[in-house]
Amino acid sequence: MANKKSTQATQIDALISNKKAAMAPKDGRIEVALAIASVSSLVTVDATAHPFTTDPDDLFDRTFNDPGVGMDDVQMATFKANLTRLLPEISSDIAKIPENANSPIEKVAEFVRLSLLAESGGS
Repeated sequence: MANKKSTQATQIDALISNKKAAMAPKDGRIEVALAIASVSSLVTVDATAHPFTTDPDDLFDRTFNDPGVGMDDVQMATFKANLTRLLPEISSDIAKIPENANSPIEKVAEFVRLSLLAESGGS
């Protein structure tokens, strides 16, 4: 009987954890990663993992033109278009991202996070 309760408690804990994650405000990181992966054949995203994972695993420590990411200035426009499709609520802010592939991915992700936070009224 104790084992059954343990299994049920584990299941409900997982349900609670998933619900909390769904209620948390999105920070835009997965959308940034997905938009990069849609442009670069060198980058993959596993959105089924929680938290999501990327290959390369240090994607956010790189620049867009890093050899492991492989984007150039021209592809930045496609990245921004894809990101806009994923996050239409901040399209005007995404349009302001420089189309410079030398930009650090983490800085762009932070700008996206702050844009989402501002759009949601800071909640």
